[in-house]
Amino acid sequence: MQANLFSNPVIDLLLIRERLGAVSGPIRDPQRLDPVSQFVRSFIGSRTHDHDSWQAFARLARRYPDWNDLADAPAAEIEALLAGVTHADKKAPELKDALRKIRVRAGALDLEFLRDHPVAQGLRWLEEIHGVGRKIAASTLNFSTLHKRAFVIDTHILRVLRRFGFVKPSANTEEVYNVVMAAARDLDADDFYELHWYLKRLGQQVCGHARAQCGVCPLSDVCLKRMEGGGMGRAA
Repeated sequence: MQANLFSNPVIDLLLIRERLGAVSGPIRDPQRLDPVSQFVRSFIGSRTHDHDSWQAFARLARRYPDWNDLADAPAAEIEALLAGVTHADKKAPELKDALRKIRVRAGALDLEFLRDHPVAQGLRWLEEIHGVGRKIAASTLNFSTLHKRAFVIDTHILRVLRRFGFVKPSANTEEVYNVVMAAARDLDADDFYELHWYLKRLGQQVCGHARAQCGVCPLSDVCLKRMEGGGMGRAA
């Protein structure tokens, strides 16, 4: 499953973290959302700029101080509050249904019970909800006050790790998650949170979708894509 540049994948991952950490410095999140709030935030945030999804989340939180009210609200009303969010027309009814599903399955609109579950079990429980994939499930576990050892992978991180050669070019989100978790046995929940932001910022600012600025990338000397293609330019 893994197409690694180095013989020891742990060294690879630690090298990535060390290089990017030297550029960005420590990243910690002193304020975390409760699990249901993080679930809502993550659900509406896919394929949407953080600024826009945070604004939409704030509108939802003001309108529905109790997430039960969001679960019971008309989908059209929710969609209006999701202005600026990608696929708001699809996410509004799916978010409503997801919250209602949690309420039925857990007995209340509360995900605190996942604190006592192993990460793998928590991921499975969340991913059984329609519209929830590995990114939403992992961010609910890691970014929230649950503070679990789960790595959150978005499109930027997927692109970077494929280009770097850490995983195969065809690897999907779940496969990348499994490779990273297997290679990161010594990282705790905060380390995973930090690694997420290191790689995401690299993907946003340097290793872009259309163009990779290899000349300023702290990983360029060990990047498989750079070795194969050479130099800066349009990226695949």
